[in-house]
Amino acid sequence: MNTLWHALVAQAERQPERTFLRFADQQWRYAEAVELARRAAGIFAELGVRAGDRVGLMLGNSPDYLWAWFGCACLGAVTVPINIHLKGDVLHYILEHAGATVLVVEQSLLDRITALRDRLPELRHVLARGDTVAPDSLSWREMLASARYAEPSPGNATDLHSILYTSGTTGPPKGVMLSHHAYLHSAALFADEMIGATTDDVFGTSLPLFHINAQAHTVLPAIYRGTTIALLEQFSASRYWQQLADLGATICNLLAAMIPILMKQPPSAADRAHRVRIAACAATPPDLWRAFEERFGLTIIEGYGLTETTGFCVANPRDAVRVGTFGKAMPGFELAIFGPDDTPLPPGVPGEIAIRPQRDHLIMLGYYRQPEQTATALRGGWFHTGDLGRLDEAGYAIFIDRLKQSIRRRGENISSWEVERAVNAHPAVLESAAVGVPSELGEEEVKVVVVLRPGATLDPLELVRWCEERLAYFAVPRYIEFRASLPKTATERVEKYKLKAEGVGNAWDREAAGYRIKRSS
Repeated sequence: MNTLWHALVAQAERQPERTFLRFADQQWRYAEAVELARRAAGIFAELGVRAGDRVGLMLGNSPDYLWAWFGCACLGAVTVPINIHLKGDVLHYILEHAGATVLVVEQSLLDRITALRDRLPELRHVLARGDTVAPDSLSWREMLASARYAEPSPGNATDLHSILYTSGTTGPPKGVMLSHHAYLHSAALFADEMIGATTDDVFGTSLPLFHINAQAHTVLPAIYRGTTIALLEQFSASRYWQQLADLGATICNLLAAMIPILMKQPPSAADRAHRVRIAACAATPPDLWRAFEERFGLTIIEGYGLTETTGFCVANPRDAVRVGTFGKAMPGFELAIFGPDDTPLPPGVPGEIAIRPQRDHLIMLGYYRQPEQTATALRGGWFHTGDLGRLDEAGYAIFIDRLKQSIRRRGENISSWEVERAVNAHPAVLESAAVGVPSELGEEEVKVVVVLRPGATLDPLELVRWCEERLAYFAVPRYIEFRASLPKTATERVEKYKLKAEGVGNAWDREAAGYRIKRSS
């Protein structure tokens, strides 16, 4: 037992009238959530879905996502969350690779599926979420209104619940298989250890429900605590705090990029006119950490995790936070920094971050239909993250970079993350990506691709001088290119391999401009 479905039902039986979800100006009780999820399960059962079958969910943040997600859990079906920004070959790959037989999709995205339908023989039914019935699809809302309740599958905690496809920055996406137990353990760990949630807390998020963060660190911790989800349709920097205030949120989850974006908003009365007490985050810029807490009247709890680890598995202790670190392994996990031969390194020495669960079913079951990649990632009983980090003298972990995104220049290892942090701190910059490009002296030079804030202008030499004040001389970018946007994956990660493949391109070159960086900088 102890599946996601059983967790929801248990709270509905314990407190049926408690508010389960707030979304826009509506709300639903726990009893209503169970009824709607059983109706969703009834839809899938009527369409022939059985335990173990894969159901694709290509939906934005909405209550319907939750009814479908828990409806699959009710039947024992496997959900395949799909980013709503996907299209073309990547979308086709995920649907075909997962073998989805049913897909629930936003009506506005239906044309992307129609274009692929002839190449997806296993996809038998498409349900469109919209106000009208579209050709070659069924109406999700009409079917939900008339569906009969489905009988729940017994299910087991170790059963597969979801296949979440990772970004695939260096190849096709990998399907991370997560069990019910992994989800529920992560939710409890987040609530109990990382943020110390109470039954009075309201879990707010603007992060997408197709992502592990919103699933494991908003939806499920709220159910675990028997309290309320405050769901935002999407992130809006100008309205974020007011939206959380309107929904009564006390906990929020942030991505690192949201920190500088929110800090660059004009000061407002809404900055502290909310109830949020804790913001859970990863890769918080250290130079903005305390200023962010002071401005918005909350505490940042920094952690680390991946889809493969079912989200956060390392975090700063709430009573002993160290700014600039992501903390220590939480109960049930071990953390080590490995050298090239997969042996632990001492504090201060950079290496690959590795995570080991202390018992089964705390992290992924593996990559779906990819045994070789699974064996490589989980060799020796450790999950090898592909991230570069080090331990400080107190055993706290510090993130340095992605292993494949660090830059090697004239014998020095340069963190692209650190370069980006310095560039992003400039008031004219919205976001950036730093990559290594070939150098005439061997190894690499630093190139940064910059997106400016709307209406802003910036001279590349001014940006170099800005970086010169904030970075070691060898890390100051040589090449700068301004663009309207960065290429990104479905989960909003910058596709740096595309930028690296372009090389220097048409970027401005500070050396060609005659500007030299002093070694003392």
